[in-house]
Amino acid sequence: QSKHAKFVMKGRRSNMKIFLVNEENLINVQQNCEPTVMALGFFDGVHKGHQKVILEAKEKAKNAGLPLAVMSFFPHPKMVFSNEEVDYLMPMEQKAERLKRLGVDVFYIIDFTKSFASLSPSKFVQEYLVKLQVKYAVAGYDYTYGFKGAGTIDTIAPHSDGQIQVYKVEKYSMYGEKVSSTSIRCLLKEGKVEAISMLLGKPYEVKYSVSNGVFSYYTLPEAGTYLATILIGNRAITQNVTVLNNRHIEFSQKFVEDQCKVIFHERVYQHVQMIG
Repeated sequence: QSKHAKFVMKGRRSNMKIFLVNEENLINVQQNCEPTVMALGFFDGVHKGHQKVILEAKEKAKNAGLPLAVMSFFPHPKMVFSNEEVDYLMPMEQKAERLKRLGVDVFYIIDFTKSFASLSPSKFVQEYLVKLQVKYAVAGYDYTYGFKGAGTIDTIAPHSDGQIQVYKVEKYSMYGEKVSSTSIRCLLKEGKVEAISMLLGKPYEVKYSVSNGVFSYYTLPEAGTYLATILIGNRAITQNVTVLNNRHIEFSQKFVEDQCKVIFHERVYQHVQMIG
């Protein structure tokens, strides 16, 4: 089982169908799917650029009278090919929750392996789109797929033998810059949480354990002090918190509970390393 199987189990409690798809169960999933309009992408952070793609697909689904589906992948390709650590913006469980709120009906999570990555572009389209009954595919202008990313948004239709209509979503920019997960990761390394809030359409947040540190698949902003809201059960406490390193936070007001959600509003000041 892949690491994110637990997220899928939790997601099934909602009215959004979630399918963990791998080489072993692909045929079974193909036999139990329904026609959809599908948004394609990795969607880490579900930022405003992602939301534009998903809402465009939602509009197409409404007009076509079809369910809205999203296809994403896990883990990140960098982890598969180079074992390089990836600063995820959210775990699969939270991504599923955000997609549900956006009105997604079906969420396909593809197990990204070296074998999957070696598929030819036409094979990917036939096996993972055509046989999953995708009628309309919606993706960003820079979406790629198949071996070495050789397939593009413009090749989906021919690779489907004309069975899939394709809609390309142009670049989404703010302040003259493309909104992307990469740009958000760069802003995190600079501690610019206010700017991140603008790109996400909501404040940046992480799930945190006082005893163990930040939860897996979340990334803390640069070390420094931030104004944040701490959610503990039904309580909300606004205070300054200090990010000590890439795993740990120091709270100015202590609390008994171990787990909480930390919502970052603005940086109060950054740490200055003293050289003595």
